[in-house]
Amino acid sequence: MKRIIIIMLMFVSAKLLAEPEQYDIKITVEGLEDSVAYLGYHFGEKKYLLDTSMVNTGGKVRFDGQKEIPSGVYFLYSKNLYMEFLVDEKDFSLDTKKQDMYGSMTVTGSQSNEAFKSFQLFMISHQKKVNELTAGLDSSSTKSDSTLVYDQVKELNTANSEERERLKQVNKDNLVGQILTMMDMSPGMKFSSESLSAEERREEYNIFRKEYFDDVDFQSQGTLRTPLFHKKLLEYVDRVVVQNPDSIISAVDELLLRSQGNEEMYRYIMVVMFQKYQNPKIMGMDKVFVHLSDEYYLKGKASWADSAMIAELKGEMKFHRENQMGMQAPYIALVDTLDKPVRLYHVQSEYTVLYFYSPTCGHCKKKTPVLKEVYDRIKSKGVEVVAVCTDTDIPKWKEFIKDLDLNWLNYGDPHLRSNFRVQYNVRSTPVMYVLDKDKKIIAKKIDVDQLEGFINDQIRLKERKKS
Repeated sequence: MKRIIIIMLMFVSAKLLAEPEQYDIKITVEGLEDSVAYLGYHFGEKKYLLDTSMVNTGGKVRFDGQKEIPSGVYFLYSKNLYMEFLVDEKDFSLDTKKQDMYGSMTVTGSQSNEAFKSFQLFMISHQKKVNELTAGLDSSSTKSDSTLVYDQVKELNTANSEERERLKQVNKDNLVGQILTMMDMSPGMKFSSESLSAEERREEYNIFRKEYFDDVDFQSQGTLRTPLFHKKLLEYVDRVVVQNPDSIISAVDELLLRSQGNEEMYRYIMVVMFQKYQNPKIMGMDKVFVHLSDEYYLKGKASWADSAMIAELKGEMKFHRENQMGMQAPYIALVDTLDKPVRLYHVQSEYTVLYFYSPTCGHCKKKTPVLKEVYDRIKSKGVEVVAVCTDTDIPKWKEFIKDLDLNWLNYGDPHLRSNFRVQYNVRSTPVMYVLDKDKKIIAKKIDVDQLEGFINDQIRLKERKKS
């Protein structure tokens, strides 16, 4: 899968250079003494360099060429300077001083940078006032002193919010408005009343989630070229959307639908989500990865993916499709230590722990005794362990069982009659699944140390539903 990731990452700057369009950006920074300066831009969560220029007498820098520069937040960078500005217009100049970049700035030919400068000055002024108010507070301050300062800071923050809203409305049709919109987006929500019923809360949440991105322009080149969109995208799927795979899948599908018509945005969202859920931190979220693979990449809806990557992805998906959370555990042909056929579905228990291991695996030698200790504590709670030996050496398998006194159900497939390695994605050992009484998968790739807590949580949840 490493090759897949590398191929995916190649897309980030693929569309930066498109149809020829002359640009001419002239920047003068009094006090800039470096000999070389660079023009860079934000893209998602990263920064990239685009152009280089010599610094002439008086701190004069010029970037020009016959390639397209998409709108976005760009920056002038040298050894001793970093200054952000906007590229919305293609021919403009900025004149300023190194010690007071926005306060002394003169903008020519760019309304967007005039608005951006105004916003930067406003934020600098706001922060200065807050710092001045809080500077006098120390360990000797009384409660009344702190309360007074708190109230004054609160008033400043209210004024800040009102001014930002005004600037957002004034600039709603340009890049500054988009930046302010994304700055104001919060992943949290407040209900209109604390006395709302569960149904009313659900309705308000659904509206909040549905409208979360309404003011973000998914068709704009500049949206991706800010330091904000990537963060908001991840906040949305991590903190706004309910954390179960089906909800995430629905949300990602909606985002991809919104971005149709802007190939760069569509591709960015697809790749970020693909990578995020390929090896997710939350159990079961790999279902999103399977969905993106099956419904987009393998159906020809990812034009940047070449034939080699698609072929590799097809092979990879065989290890994921049959073992998603909520699915019936795949049937596998097993035998016991007497070589008699046994069936997983014949095991009668509230919870079945399906444990794939190898007697020669060093990690299995450490984890199996721990699992036995856990099993001895929780088997009275309706838990059965079905331990599946992945090796074909029957004597070593039996010796391992005897040495560790494994008093659970010991099964294996020494004659290689099943395809459990693919069906359960067993490419290393140990691997553990937990099944409910109907043999549906309720946990996968869970660690032995997490098992007891997981079972206890399931029992508590079941009891809570009964009451």
